[in-house]
Amino acid sequence: ISCMSILDNPKYSYLIGKQNLFFRIWKKLFYYYCSFVFLLYTPVKVRGRKNLPTSSAIYCSNHNSHMDVALISYAVKKSFNHFGMLAAIDYWFDSFIKRTLTNIVMNLIPVSRRSEKRENSISFADTIILCEKFMEYDQRNIVIFPEGSRGTSDKILPFRKGAARFSQALKKPIVPIYISGSSKSWPKGKIFMRPCRIRINILEPIEPSDYISDNKDDFSISETITSLLEKRITDERNRNAI
Repeated sequence: ISCMSILDNPKYSYLIGKQNLFFRIWKKLFYYYCSFVFLLYTPVKVRGRKNLPTSSAIYCSNHNSHMDVALISYAVKKSFNHFGMLAAIDYWFDSFIKRTLTNIVMNLIPVSRRSEKRENSISFADTIILCEKFMEYDQRNIVIFPEGSRGTSDKILPFRKGAARFSQALKKPIVPIYISGSSKSWPKGKIFMRPCRIRINILEPIEPSDYISDNKDDFSISETITSLLEKRITDERNRNAI
């Protein structure tokens, strides 16, 4: 797929510029619903909002529950219209119905898994182009979970380098976030949420430009940023456990 065709592909038109009214209203309504839940049913306390950047960024947190994206949106005080999330193209984009229903509440940005070699795969460069177009409108943001899949409350899985790679390519800061309590409220394998207090700590952003140097290749820079990101979130978890 050429650079021009990926932007012209109607399948991804919702990522470019202002979305149609239908999607914007549903995302706003879902944000208000989540805010109501986080206010009364699962009381959420947020610390570190002073660390939020004024421009678009990549938000990364530990991942223990399906509610984590909503918690990040609530912590940043921006509706789901302002967030995109990377999604496997071979799973989320293989069906018009699946893609449309999911995009009612979340902006999915296609990405190919490393093992994906099918005709419907997408290059990393094309995913970056879509991310750039998505983020340049109204300072929108992207959510990436470095662990790759949901873990448990007492353990943080090893971080993958995806967030660092996107941060370098997009030249956007990473905002580390530690979420405590979401796994108790909506643990893996459970259908319904249950009342639980949740804490969200927003940490200082990581600027990719701070780690770029002439004597380091992209892989080494990604490793450095990933290690720092994992250390900050893990250290915050350990502080909260004391």
